[in-house]
Amino acid sequence: MTELTARELEFLLDRPVRRLLDRADRRAFTGRAVFVTGAGGSIGSELVRQIAACGPSRLAIVDQSELALFELERALTDAYPSVPVDVVLADVSRPGAMAHWCELRRPDVVYHVAAYKHVTMAERAVCSAVEVNVLGAVRTADAARSVGARFTLVSTDKAASPRSVMGATKRLAEIAVRARATGSFQPIVVRFGNVLGSSGSVLTIMRRCIREGRPIPVTHPEATRYFMTAGEAVALVMKTERTATRAETYWLDMGAPIRIGDLAERVIALEARAGFRRVPIETIGLRPGEKHREELTSQGLRMAPTRHRRIWMARQRPADASLVARTLAELDAHLKQQDARAVLALLTRAVPDYEPSQEAWTNAEAQSPHRQVSQSWTTSQTA
Repeated sequence: MTELTARELEFLLDRPVRRLLDRADRRAFTGRAVFVTGAGGSIGSELVRQIAACGPSRLAIVDQSELALFELERALTDAYPSVPVDVVLADVSRPGAMAHWCELRRPDVVYHVAAYKHVTMAERAVCSAVEVNVLGAVRTADAARSVGARFTLVSTDKAASPRSVMGATKRLAEIAVRARATGSFQPIVVRFGNVLGSSGSVLTIMRRCIREGRPIPVTHPEATRYFMTAGEAVALVMKTERTATRAETYWLDMGAPIRIGDLAERVIALEARAGFRRVPIETIGLRPGEKHREELTSQGLRMAPTRHRRIWMARQRPADASLVARTLAELDAHLKQQDARAVLALLTRAVPDYEPSQEAWTNAEAQSPHRQVSQSWTTSQTA
């Protein structure tokens, strides 16, 4: 399936695709050693390409998919032959892995993009989601801190008032990473919504259905989601990392949310130009863990402006670092036993505004030995 042009993306978004990086942004990355986890994914690979274009001194690309790394390394070598590229085939959640590579490569900045992102998949695999999304983020942040590197956690709007395992794990990762802040280490969190055309995205599914002559499944025509292009998201993440001075959560202005029904109609119209017939739109209802309307903030928290008009910040009360440490230790212990029920129960307590789906509980129960959770989370964090 061919990639969409800028004009086609603008038609789907119903707004211009914005150019966001300026010369000062690009100069700031020239000569820096940069480490990107999850480099083989849609966001990670776009981030790597934009950083490579800035002329870093070294660029380490980390992923657990050897095929993704193989293809990305070839693309970088062809497009940016003067940029030294370190290929790191590793699992970010494995204890010691990121500490080893950060010590070996000594990055100036670490972008942590690696995560399990599919909502319905995480509902069925809470242990894997917590291990990668929470412990992987924490271990990578600790590795960055140990070598004096700046650290950016790429997060999601699904972390706001989460209704899914994926959203709750990203929210707990946000809390745990920010709890690691010190006077010299100021990790930041950057949230944004859906990336139009990313792997496994709604756009990819819609286009495939049209080309195969099948109905387009939508949760509900009135459901809304925030969308931006991968290029826009990555440019704003880079700009945020360059300008942020506090260990806070930053939101990217994604414009107005888009009705899923409107997006489906635009995709049908776009594919018609390529000669494909119209197909019906089929409403399938929300799946476990999905929201009717996505949001970037929750519980009345207001976004404060920053120096850039499309980047917003929320100043939050820091988490209790000792409580976070105890919770992570208990999660780790439950994960070693693959006790999905205990992991989900603790995740629910650690993120008080998280409401697990019945499917998540059913799957966790089926995957667990009969044990009891021994500790509970006693403080509330909002975002």
